[in-house]
Amino acid sequence: MKSRTVELAVGLFVILFAAALFLLAMRVSGLTGSTMGDSYTLTAKFDNISGLKERAKVTIGGVKVGQVKHISFDPMSNKAVVMLAMDKQLTTFNPAQLKKVEQYALEDLKYSDEYTQADAAQQKVMQKQLVDNMTHITTIDQDAYIKVATNGIIGEKYLKIEPGGAFTYIAQNGNFPDTQTQGTVEIEDLVNKFITSNSSKAEPSSESTAPAPTDKQDTAVFAE
Repeated sequence: MKSRTVELAVGLFVILFAAALFLLAMRVSGLTGSTMGDSYTLTAKFDNISGLKERAKVTIGGVKVGQVKHISFDPMSNKAVVMLAMDKQLTTFNPAQLKKVEQYALEDLKYSDEYTQADAAQQKVMQKQLVDNMTHITTIDQDAYIKVATNGIIGEKYLKIEPGGAFTYIAQNGNFPDTQTQGTVEIEDLVNKFITSNSSKAEPSSESTAPAPTDKQDTAVFAE
């Protein structure tokens, strides 16, 4: 009876262990279901996204705010095109917040050269255009940086958004500026750069100078 109890306990442990491994694999691979409600898309282009997979998480400040929806390739720019599904509740302003953002943006607009050089009628048009453009903005500003990051040293790849400080924001269904993206950093490239840099420093100079004759040698030549 005791032996049967031990066998049942071992079998139950093996089943629970296998289930835990399965759930962990699903979580790491990004195949678990998304809990996002209302969402919109953003697009970013990268030079290299090696290791990044669809359904990988997108974070801001360590909080998941979206996931990779689709990955494609642009033959014109030779870059990977990544489409993100962003959680609308977490990455858009509520009405009160939007009102404050509009005030900050209008104040910032008044200090621009284009605004100060315009007449009163043109300034009103610029103000209206700015407010209208903020109807469908996100909380991600134009200076924000998006890069491929890694959980730990050899963990899963994901996208990390680092906010900037601009008062202009990326619109929903818009694009990250190409200058604000950073792809996967390959360890092999870093090692090669390190080796190349050290080898170039250690390489001796190819120029050699002949030893100058001594006074003793000159005296011996004239003596002959």
